Amino acid sequence: MKHALKLFTLLSLSSILFIPSPVSAVNSGDNAASSALSATPPPAVEEFNYPGADQIFAERGIRLLKGDGKIALADCATEGPVIRVKSVTLRDSCFRVVGASGWLTMEIPRVFAIQGGSHNVTARITTDGKTEAVDISPGEYTPVGEGESKDPATLVELHAS
Repeated sequence: MKHALKLFTLLSLSSILFIPSPVSAVNSGDNAASSALSATPPPAVEEFNYPGADQIFAERGIRLLKGDGKIALADCATEGPVIRVKSVTLRDSCFRVVGASGWLTMEIPRVFAIQGGSHNVTARITTDGKTEAVDISPGEYTPVGEGESKDPATLVELHAS
């Protein structure tokens, strides 16, 4: 029994001495592990930014900010129902709703009318620093801002359901 206890103690001590430690690798000047950790990209986080927004702003003057990807800028000449936004200073902007619902934040200045597509749409309009929600019926034009003989309005959000 004495010999078995001594053998167990000896084996336990020898296994402790031969197990490489992460601390000893870092202290020995081996930075491979730490550089591999620093090269690892951060986890992906969806920020809902509109893809190509800077180019769209440069070409069209409309600023598309964030959305869930279910309302997308579309060609107004395409067939099918689209949400059409009319502005005093810019050409018409059209949006297609993909799916049952969606949302998109934006800045389109001096909007005077919005035509609904095939979805019920709520538009958020900012006039004189105040934001209000306006219901847009499918297929119908709804006057807003200067279209209602009011001050200029900026379209800041579309929400389709």
